[in-house]
Amino acid sequence: MSARSGSGPGPSSARASLKASRRLCIRASQTSKIPEKDTAKLRSEVEAPFRAFRLVIFGFFVVSASIGLTLATVQTLGDLIKGKELTKDLQNIGIDGAAAAFFGFLSKRDLDAREKQMTRLMREESLGALQVELGNRKRLRLRDLRSFARVVLVAGTPDQVEAAVSQADPMRTDLLDRGVMVVPLPIFDADGSGSGVQSTAAAESSIEELSKEEALKWRAKPLQPEKWRAWFSEQMKSAGVSPERGLYVGLRLDGRVRASGAGMPPWPAFVAQLAPLKGEGAWTGFFDVFDGRI
Repeated sequence: MSARSGSGPGPSSARASLKASRRLCIRASQTSKIPEKDTAKLRSEVEAPFRAFRLVIFGFFVVSASIGLTLATVQTLGDLIKGKELTKDLQNIGIDGAAAAFFGFLSKRDLDAREKQMTRLMREESLGALQVELGNRKRLRLRDLRSFARVVLVAGTPDQVEAAVSQADPMRTDLLDRGVMVVPLPIFDADGSGSGVQSTAAAESSIEELSKEEALKWRAKPLQPEKWRAWFSEQMKSAGVSPERGLYVGLRLDGRVRASGAGMPPWPAFVAQLAPLKGEGAWTGFFDVFDGRI
C-alpha cells in the first residue's frame, strides 16, 4: 500500500491533527467514567425523548379504562340480578374494554420498542468499549471516536481483511475526506475459529507507509483481539451468520451501526453517499440525511 504523493502535511494540517488528538484524549477521559448501561439509557432518551411521556399517558388511560370496566361489570351484574335493561351497561363495558385494550396495545408497542432499542444500544455500547490504538500510539475506546470518525470494522481471515482493505486503498483520499477510519480485524481462521497470535500479527499492517496525518485518521489497530472476536461471535450467533466470506460493520459519526453484512464493505457506496466532513457539501448535523443514506 503506497502513500499519497506529495511532500506530506503542512504545518496547519499538523496543528489540526494535534488538536484532534487532544480532543480525543479529553473525550476518552470523560467517557471512561460513564457506565455502558447509563450511556445506553441516555442515548435512548435522546433518540426517543417523548416515549417516557407517552408511557405515562397510555398507562393512565389503561388504568382509568380498567377501573371503568370493573365498575361497569359490577353494575351490569347488579342490573342483571334485578332484571333491568342491560343495553347501556353492555355499551359501557364495550367502550371501557376497547379503550383499555387500545391503550394497552400502544403501551406494549412502546415497551417492546424500548426493549429492542436498549438491546441495540447496549450492543453498540459494548462495541464502543473495545479499544484501538491510533497511528500516534494513542489508545482509545472505540466510542471516543464518535463525532470524529465514521469507523468501518473489517473482520475475517487475514487474507479476507487484506483484500477488503486493498479494495479501499484506491478510494482512500475520498474516504478520508468523509471521515472513514478502518479497523482491520483478522480475528478468524479459515474454519471460523480465532487465533489471538495470528490476529495480533496480522493487525500490524503497513500503516508506516502512510503519512503521519493519514496514519492517525485512516487506520486504527485493534487491541485485545479476543474481546473483538467475542463481540463478533455474539453478533453472528444472534444473526445466524458465519464468517466464511468475512464481515464488516460501518458506524455513523454518533456510533450507531450504519451498515453491516458479510463480504466486502461497500466502499464505493460510502464514497457516493456519505457527505465530506469539511468543505463543500459537508455534513452539517443530525438532520442532514441522518449522516448518510447507508
